[in-house]
Amino acid sequence: GKEEVGADKKERERAGKENGTRKEEKKVEERLEEAPPFTQLHQAILDGDLPRLLELLKLLDASEQQHTPKNYDINTTGGPDHLTPLHTASSSTHPNAPGLLHALLLQGHADPCIPDGRGRVPYFLASSDKLRETFRLARSALGEDYCEWDEGAKVGPALTEMDVQLKKEKALEKKRRQRAKQKEKKAEEKAAMQKEAAEERQEEEKEKEKKKEEQDAKRVRDGLKPKKTGASNMCDFCQKIVKGKRRSQMFQRLEYAYCSTECVKRHQRELMAAAAMARLG
Repeated sequence: GKEEVGADKKERERAGKENGTRKEEKKVEERLEEAPPFTQLHQAILDGDLPRLLELLKLLDASEQQHTPKNYDINTTGGPDHLTPLHTASSSTHPNAPGLLHALLLQGHADPCIPDGRGRVPYFLASSDKLRETFRLARSALGEDYCEWDEGAKVGPALTEMDVQLKKEKALEKKRRQRAKQKEKKAEEKAAMQKEAAEERQEEEKEKEKKKEEQDAKRVRDGLKPKKTGASNMCDFCQKIVKGKRRSQMFQRLEYAYCSTECVKRHQRELMAAAAMARLG
């Protein structure tokens, strides 16, 4: 019933997909079998060998002038995608790619309008802005009558060396402005941090001063003079520095430290006297 119909439908879909895959694989195999070999120009470009390419272009030019044509020319296609040398140079990521492309167009007078086996013109395959720029420079150097730059080659507007230089200068100026802005921002951040640190130090100083005033006021109330120094090993009564001892090693009474039992007793007597005076009014 319905389950059998559903199973048949799935089986037909699976068979259809397999058939489609086999057809695609067959097309690829046929394309590979029909693929023309790469020329010496292609090989020099693949190797990134600019001197070799220039040598081959001279040989091609000489053979044309002597009417002794070679088995390939500047636009001969090669490989499964039927790439011209210009396609190969345009899609190259080799450091010499711009130079190779420039040589093919300016010395070899390659045709930038020829599509590859997939209908793509060389400019479409350009692997970097530098290569697209090389096409546009060639357009300016070769002139608008060289080929159908817009409709055929799909190349962007012509560029002169002056345009490129101005573009570089603008880019450098932009970088300089960015660096100056970053420097200014860092200086502002540094100034803000320094200001914040100074304010924190001032606040700490105020806090220390306030604390010292409170401590001195308490010392006065307890019959002691304000401290002359911040040394911790100073006798709170006579204010003598006890060398070689920490505060914890000195004589202690209440919250004060003394250099001797004599100072402890004298301070105690003064406190008792002050208390007696206070009682008498």
